[in-house]
Amino acid sequence: MLPSAARRVVPADRTARRTRPPVPAAVLTTLPVVLPTTLLTVLLTAFLTALPAMLPGTLPGAAARADGQGGPGAAGHRTAGGAGAEADGARAAGAAGTRAPKRAGAIVSLTFDDGDATHPAVARTLERHGMRGTFYVNTGTVGRERKLTRRGLAAIARAGHEIGGHTLTHLRLPELSAAEQRAQICDDRRRLVAWGYRPATLAYPFGSVDARAEAAARRCGYDAARDVGGLREFSCPACPAADTLPPRDRHAIRTASSVGPDTPLRRLKQQVFDAEKSGGVLPLVFHRVCEGCGDYSASPKLLEDFLGWLATRESHGTVVLPLGEAVGARYRPLPRGE
Repeated sequence: MLPSAARRVVPADRTARRTRPPVPAAVLTTLPVVLPTTLLTVLLTAFLTALPAMLPGTLPGAAARADGQGGPGAAGHRTAGGAGAEADGARAAGAAGTRAPKRAGAIVSLTFDDGDATHPAVARTLERHGMRGTFYVNTGTVGRERKLTRRGLAAIARAGHEIGGHTLTHLRLPELSAAEQRAQICDDRRRLVAWGYRPATLAYPFGSVDARAEAAARRCGYDAARDVGGLREFSCPACPAADTLPPRDRHAIRTASSVGPDTPLRRLKQQVFDAEKSGGVLPLVFHRVCEGCGDYSASPKLLEDFLGWLATRESHGTVVLPLGEAVGARYRPLPRGE
């Protein structure tokens, strides 16, 4: 008789309930009638070792998962769905020292009008925070009292800030004839080019513009121009938080109202928060930066505090760029005859 261990292997009434395939008949017929217990144990061990290769449900992918290939811990990849892949991508980005934006983010452009004598110090403040701005200059007032000098303007440009046009003498353009508008815009730009700059954007004085002034800006070769107003604030809660990219009107780019001596830091922060949710470009308008020096002024402390806070918004997808770079404005040569 076979040992009791062998008798449990072959009964027909139990093989149907086993998950392994039955032992081939050819194997059974070659077994001696009586086998030593030790030899039978060896044969059974060899059979069980070869069994996985005989099962139809054993696939290459299962073996790969068994040895750790293709699993979530092997190389940071997931094959079971997009959510896992995104999670692994976020971890990979963190390991590489980068951080994916949590929101749409925004481009903030810091613009400074009128070529003021305080602007070289403003430029250095921006540089300490790793930022660059746009400085709009009235070439007809350069060198006058409380205005930029040619040397100060050159220092700002050398540091990588954008230099843009602001007309010759800061007049309200809609109050001028078409010929006077062209002279204010074109002659100002021509002088900037003669001084070695490549102005691609214009800021309308007082944010005052009409269709004739827009046409003159185009005719004088400006690729984009900045207005004042049109974006969300207390007086216009339904206005958009940022201008679109590309702007809705490249020659009337919208902004918030000018920063003044009574502007609180919380207003500037809220404008950035709102722009981050919608995306787009948020130009902010400054003039003089000095303590208690007029209606069109901002305190140096407000600017310093705002820039320090603004630098922390990079993790939310917000970047600071000169306006021309933000909207992709290109330098165009002066048109002939203008």
